[in-house]
Amino acid sequence: MTETPVDKPVKIFIAISLATALFALMNLFVKLAAETHPIPQVLFFRNAIGMIPVIWLILQSRNTSLFKTRNFSGHFVRGFVGFFSMCCVFWSFKMLPLANATAILFASPLILTSLSVVLLDEKVGPHRWTAVIIGLAAVLFMLQPAGGANTEGSLIAMCAAILMAFAMISIRKLSTTDHSLTIVFYFSVFCTVMSGLWMMADWVNPSALSLLYLLATGLLGGVAQVFMTYAYAKAPAAYVSAFSYFGIVIAAGLDLLVWGYIPVWQVLVGSPVVIAAGLYIVWREAKKKYQPTALLDPDISSPDLPPNKP
Repeated sequence: MTETPVDKPVKIFIAISLATALFALMNLFVKLAAETHPIPQVLFFRNAIGMIPVIWLILQSRNTSLFKTRNFSGHFVRGFVGFFSMCCVFWSFKMLPLANATAILFASPLILTSLSVVLLDEKVGPHRWTAVIIGLAAVLFMLQPAGGANTEGSLIAMCAAILMAFAMISIRKLSTTDHSLTIVFYFSVFCTVMSGLWMMADWVNPSALSLLYLLATGLLGGVAQVFMTYAYAKAPAAYVSAFSYFGIVIAAGLDLLVWGYIPVWQVLVGSPVVIAAGLYIVWREAKKKYQPTALLDPDISSPDLPPNKP
């Protein structure tokens, strides 16, 4: 089977790795903020403050047409699914250790790979399938020790994983008409409005420290969203999703540093397997010769971007 090709696989690997690291740090501040603030308030700061780096990047590109779109229905679907996915993600972080919640969320790549075949008509060969399945198996292996610690939190995290997969599918579809920054901008606007309305009924005045947590959540999330959207706009979902597994290693480290939660031996054994599965895909894809997979090149360094497709 001929797989859907990847343009600039190493560049995309760097982008999704940065996104994963920044999201892991964001999750730390989400969990800290959620200890004293309701989830709607955390969501609002994540999206409202997260728009700042996105707007700055658009202005830096000197292409204000990135604020425009003809595909409002596509952005509505992406915003709706993404918003409720984010709700479930933040809720799971409040109820579970970071490493446990992150491990469950990494069921999303396998779901995404399956959906990309059906909804995006992407070709997934045995090498990608094998790497993704091995990575998921390692994540499930790491999850076993805490499987029954909080059933409700685990179910919420699994719902988030399913919604995340659909959100990434919507990003791939939107990338055929809109720039990656346009996608992030409209998503941020949608989520800011939704969470702002919800937050009005459940506001808690922040302290100086908790305000810092809320602001860090927004800034880290906004920058991470740009890198993630770039990666999913430029490459097949099955390729990009494999590298999100690296987040489990970062989450386990943060659990240890901040809460003193020591990873069990299953995490120490499973993490190298997860990393090896992702690096194998990078090595294999980098050896090939590719043609671009997206209609638009979402490289923010170039101000001469093509117009939106009608």
